[in-house]
Amino acid sequence: MIKNLILTAGPSITDKEIEYGVDAIKNGWNNKHSDYIKKFEDSFKNYTNSNYAMATSSCTGAMHLALLALGIKEGDEVIVPEITWIATAAVVKYVGAKPVFCDVDIDTWTMCPKSLEKLINSKTKAIMPVHIYGHPCDMDPIWDLAKKYNLLIIEDAAQSIGAEYRGQKTGSLGDASGFSFQGAKALVTGEGGMFLCKNKDIFDRARFKGDHGRDPNKVLYNIEIGYKYKMSNVQAAIGLAQIERVEEMVAKKRQIFSWYYDRLKDIEEISLNAEKPWAKNIYWMSSIVLGNKVKFSRDEFMKELKARNIDSRPIFYPISSFPMFENQNNPNAYFVGLRGINLPSGHNRTEEEVDYICHHIKDLLGKKIGKEPINGWIKYKEEITDKISKIKNEDSAKNRITIIHNNKVFGYLDPITKKTLDNSEDIGLLAKWREENQQWFPSQFKVTIEGTKKWLDNALLKEQDRLLYFVCDNDGYKIGHIGLYRFDYTNKSCELDNVIRGTQNIKGITNMACNSLIKEVKNTFQLENIYLRVFSDNVRAINLYNNIGFKEILRIPLLKKEVNGYNHWTPLLDSVYTEVNRYFVTMKLNNDN
Repeated sequence: MIKNLILTAGPSITDKEIEYGVDAIKNGWNNKHSDYIKKFEDSFKNYTNSNYAMATSSCTGAMHLALLALGIKEGDEVIVPEITWIATAAVVKYVGAKPVFCDVDIDTWTMCPKSLEKLINSKTKAIMPVHIYGHPCDMDPIWDLAKKYNLLIIEDAAQSIGAEYRGQKTGSLGDASGFSFQGAKALVTGEGGMFLCKNKDIFDRARFKGDHGRDPNKVLYNIEIGYKYKMSNVQAAIGLAQIERVEEMVAKKRQIFSWYYDRLKDIEEISLNAEKPWAKNIYWMSSIVLGNKVKFSRDEFMKELKARNIDSRPIFYPISSFPMFENQNNPNAYFVGLRGINLPSGHNRTEEEVDYICHHIKDLLGKKIGKEPINGWIKYKEEITDKISKIKNEDSAKNRITIIHNNKVFGYLDPITKKTLDNSEDIGLLAKWREENQQWFPSQFKVTIEGTKKWLDNALLKEQDRLLYFVCDNDGYKIGHIGLYRFDYTNKSCELDNVIRGTQNIKGITNMACNSLIKEVKNTFQLENIYLRVFSDNVRAINLYNNIGFKEILRIPLLKKEVNGYNHWTPLLDSVYTEVNRYFVTMKLNNDN
């Protein structure tokens, strides 16, 4: 049994999001207060083939503005599918209209056109198709009905960034649409949304209502009661980085579902997400629906999964089952909405985790299963993090590594442990060495004893995959330190980290210390690959690493930014006109060494 809960969701965040976000925090104010918002809106509308885009504080806000801009009002009716998040129906109530719930297709869980047509009457003004869990609605019959009855179409595309209907991106299939960037979505900004449309008058009305009803021609003068639905520049910076990576993230969602499908497709007691021939499903959530033969209720099934450290969540309840609405006869929605389960689908899910999850789903369904598939990286990760934790909590002498060269002992590596926090001499050494070597760190700042102690506690001792060792001579005199960081458990790799020379009293001891650490951890942790990162102008360090068998495999240009008088070096991602005077070099140890 694994120890840590495998979570249902989780975003994909890279250096690009960090760089854009930090830039927005530092520079995105005053006359640059909306630079990232404009870039995000432009990128998003181009990606979805829309004419107009407005970043909002949520998809709920975007959908509310859509209804307002399209003139939906009290006394009107809007048809909404039963299976959706409540916001779809709530925004209809916001404008005083009545949501009317139609049934869903049993395979795609999206709006059923046959059920839809039966609900249209003289009060019906709009249809709100929801591209649920990333599968687009069948729009041809919806378009036909909208044309036949002169109805508006407002897409709830919250969960479907990158999904396509007959080659067209969702969000571009109606009169207006809304997307969500809430933290569990395929594309995230923490919270946030996007309003899209193709008609300028509709867009202008939505923009006006979303900014407190301000007169566009008179500063700070309001002519209607409006709403505050703006997105911040910082959120938009993260969103811009995400939309620039959207195809990569959609591909990962589809890959995760393919792992589930390969393992569960032949189990007759359950059904999985569909993908119709005319659709591209992004599988925002990989999900199953329990069939009638399953003895468990959904809640019982989810409880059993949780007991095996597998997180899950229910597919959305039928909206009309909530106490603020009247129950309606939509059998497919009630079946799916009370039997459906979202499985762990975050971007950082791995195939071995899916193996583990599917193994236990089969077990709960009474299927013949073999040995629990936990002999891979999950077990490896738990073993290594346990070892690292013990090293940090035990007496350092118990885990010392001898520095040996040509069968001669030159000293030892003493692991830094929790006891180091109480050793003022050691803290002073760490602070001194950091100050002396500031130029070789990506982020530079004022070094203090208290700050060093906090760094040691938070950035080292509490990190489950980071170790640091003092390099000591035979008399126990501390010469410097070296460490290990960023374990990649799926590939049994890590990074040689924080190689710092303090006072050199033995020629070549840093080389010998690195070799001794590498040899020890390869044996103890069963590592297959070791990497490191170093500044391109740190010639002394590069020569050291070359001498012990590291070779350059990648270099990334860096942008220098000054903060409070100190330099910060961040990856330069997309400017072709910035002069580069420093690179971050990634090196890999030759496995023959």
